[in-house]
Amino acid sequence: MLKLNGKWKYILDRESSKSYPEIEKLIKAGTFNGSVSIPNNWQVAGINNFSGTVWFIKTFRSNDASLALSLLKFYGVDYFCEIWLNSKYIGKHEGYFQEFLFDVSGLLLYKNILVVKVTSPKEPPEAWPHKKKLIKGIFAHHDCRPGGWSIEHGQDLNTGGIWNRVEIIQSNKILITGTEVKPVLSPDFKYAEIHVKMILRFPVGFKSRKDKVTVNITTPENKTINHYFNFKLSPGKSIYKVKIKISNPKLWFPWDIGIPVLYSMEVSSVNIERVKINFGIRKVELDRNMNFIINGRKLFLRGTNIIPAQYLSELSNAKIKNLIRLLKKANINIVRVHAHINRRELYDAFDKNGIMVWQDFSLQWTYDDSIEFEKNAVSQISDMVKHLYNHVSIVFWCCHNEPGDQVNTLDKKLFARVKKLDNTRIVRIASNYEEHAYEGWYWGKAENYIATPMGPLVTEFGAQALPALDSLKRFIPKDKLFPPDLDLWEFHNFQPNQTFNIAKIKTGNSIETFIENSQDYQYRLLKTAIHFYRRKKNMDITGIFQFMFIDGWPSIAWSVIDYYFQKKKGFFALKDAYEPLLLSVYLRQDTYFPGSILNCEIWIINDLYKIYNNLTLKIMLANKIIAEINSIKVSENENIYFSVDELDIKLPRNLPAGKYDVKFLLNDASGKKLGYDEYPVLIRKKQIGELIEE
Repeated sequence: MLKLNGKWKYILDRESSKSYPEIEKLIKAGTFNGSVSIPNNWQVAGINNFSGTVWFIKTFRSNDASLALSLLKFYGVDYFCEIWLNSKYIGKHEGYFQEFLFDVSGLLLYKNILVVKVTSPKEPPEAWPHKKKLIKGIFAHHDCRPGGWSIEHGQDLNTGGIWNRVEIIQSNKILITGTEVKPVLSPDFKYAEIHVKMILRFPVGFKSRKDKVTVNITTPENKTINHYFNFKLSPGKSIYKVKIKISNPKLWFPWDIGIPVLYSMEVSSVNIERVKINFGIRKVELDRNMNFIINGRKLFLRGTNIIPAQYLSELSNAKIKNLIRLLKKANINIVRVHAHINRRELYDAFDKNGIMVWQDFSLQWTYDDSIEFEKNAVSQISDMVKHLYNHVSIVFWCCHNEPGDQVNTLDKKLFARVKKLDNTRIVRIASNYEEHAYEGWYWGKAENYIATPMGPLVTEFGAQALPALDSLKRFIPKDKLFPPDLDLWEFHNFQPNQTFNIAKIKTGNSIETFIENSQDYQYRLLKTAIHFYRRKKNMDITGIFQFMFIDGWPSIAWSVIDYYFQKKKGFFALKDAYEPLLLSVYLRQDTYFPGSILNCEIWIINDLYKIYNNLTLKIMLANKIIAEINSIKVSENENIYFSVDELDIKLPRNLPAGKYDVKFLLNDASGKKLGYDEYPVLIRKKQIGELIEE
């Protein structure tokens, strides 16, 4: 393998007007605009706020030019590209997430020059923003990208470039250039049929012959089982299929209710280069009531939306590891990869760590309605399914985010194609406005979540919050920090109308106070919404996806973790309200006379497949237990409910007037705390004169 990462020279072509012969003359004359490190999005590499074409040039040596098969492989280029190797035109590609390759056998020399024309333009005024043609999702148009949805700045800080690695794969053997591993479970889960499809690329001069192909399956117990197949290898055929039966398979589960078990498969023969593939075995479905079921177990979806990087080249393995750690700490069992396809390493981490994925296609809001665009979108959504097919963590495909009326036209074609390509996952035609609940942010009040709007499967809800002061200072200059420079803040996604006129968040007299007020509001809204939704588990609500988990660039947005991995207070609201075993209290009244009935309802919500026996619920006021319920049993995946009448909790008659915290504590038989909540209450004297005076 010949790796082509490292320093590349480049020539800017802002109007995309230069031809290859012109570029070749500039190369021979040594006329370049500079050099950059590849892989990188060009904004990250230092080609700032550029839209148009960049010609990238790499010179390299090859000591294995004589090998029979040489494949030039790109792992990610944004967005259009054309390639020349040693002055010969190789081919072109459109898209940003796909891996693609070209056969360059016989074209390599000892000294080589590779030229890659990369074009990532701005959409023209007649297309932007409602008739878009670039299939880039949130990377091109979104309220969480640089400039937000601004007509003037919404396409700033372009994501173009060779953002992932480039290499030349060489061999005298046949190369497997694509695989599809499809596990099909029997109805009783006692065996699984593993359908394997392989795409083969033959070296020049290969003659048809018979071959014994070995497929080694390594089980989770590290036991290897060998399977042998007789192939007739022929250069005229590229797709080969095998089927393997596994008895008593170990099933892949999300981390909260099981173990994310993975198998590995290794394919090789005398004539075929060895390749290794990881896969998992599981069955997912959505029943008629929109309940999610995995391996026969109904599971409430405690989800979030993620856009972990505006520039995919920035999402390092270290960042992915940190992201996974925080997702699990927040008790999240599923993420919605929001309106984009991310880098493969992220999905590998989801597979390994048992975090399920709702995978959106890269369509955000509305697009061109031509037949030409429809064909392109159908082709690229096919690429998405094939590209990510073997990632067991992906349990949903979704064709479009907030498409409006295009759900009835374009999205029907996309839905049909995905259903045809993959019948092992749940396919959603769109995530449209009717399942996005933004009470307390775009309309209404946080308390309106009592109606559990936009169910049964709520794919967005939330509110913005300012990041920590240290983070804010890293991208907002001191003179624009307070009072806020709204033009600059809005470029970084801040929404003043919603902040001040709907959420009614006060700035106070300092940036510190504004941050505190903003984060407090997000905390309260998330806690309120999640508790109301989770109380309806097994009734009207089957899953929820908070928007969103982490900022993909330095911004003031809906995240609970900012771009610099600093937690907002909202993170702890998410973490606490997403506890798999949740004590949830609805205090229906916060002001009382002494001796009154405590006006509250209590739920114990168990998302786990674990039975809890002999639990104790204590209610405390002024450091004294005022009620206690013993011997509580909570069954698997069950909600327990206590009404006001069932609780019948009386406040002490001799309680002095004042402010108190009423505390709710759930313990197991050993005294270990399993759940906790508290609310402030005001006790008032029952004397008319004093009430009038107040």
